[in-house]
Amino acid sequence: MAGRSVSHTIDNLLRTLVRALQTSVGTVDLSVTTHDLHFHTYERWFGASPGSIGPGLETTMLPWRVTSSATANLMGNAIVLFDGTETPSQTGMLSFDPHRIQIVNVQNNGKTWRIRIADNSGGHANFAAAVAAGYYTDVVLSIDKTQADSVPIDIKEKRFNNGTKLWVAVATQDAAAQWLDFLIGIHEYDRVA
Repeated sequence: MAGRSVSHTIDNLLRTLVRALQTSVGTVDLSVTTHDLHFHTYERWFGASPGSIGPGLETTMLPWRVTSSATANLMGNAIVLFDGTETPSQTGMLSFDPHRIQIVNVQNNGKTWRIRIADNSGGHANFAAAVAAGYYTDVVLSIDKTQADSVPIDIKEKRFNNGTKLWVAVATQDAAAQWLDFLIGIHEYDRVA
């Protein structure tokens, strides 16, 4: 009788272990597939609509212009980066992530910038509400104007479902408003975020 109980317990433990391993393998496979999709999908670049504000257009190289506050380390007024109509830019795609930003020009040389991209994936109506709720990412960089247009900068951002609105605002360490011009590149995916 005791032998059956031990055997039964071992069988149950093995079944539990096998299920746990299957779940882990499935999670790892999904993670590898997602990572592979991120680095092996088409990248689409967007510029601003006339007037240098959103919505973003894939058909233009006109950069967005965003200006910092005249108060040091305080974000300037946010502008619309995507109004939700930009995606999908490829047929059949269901989600996207902002992947890279290309600085095209800056007003003054040698400034350190904080670029903040906020989103309405949490249902927020504007930049301030999204930031207050934590729905944003920051990119901090120092810019040498002579090298400003040389290399796109990676953005670490989550994936969004199509139709998500994005805003951007910037700050510098200066007590004077400064502008920055940029383009943005995205990756798209055939699954929801």
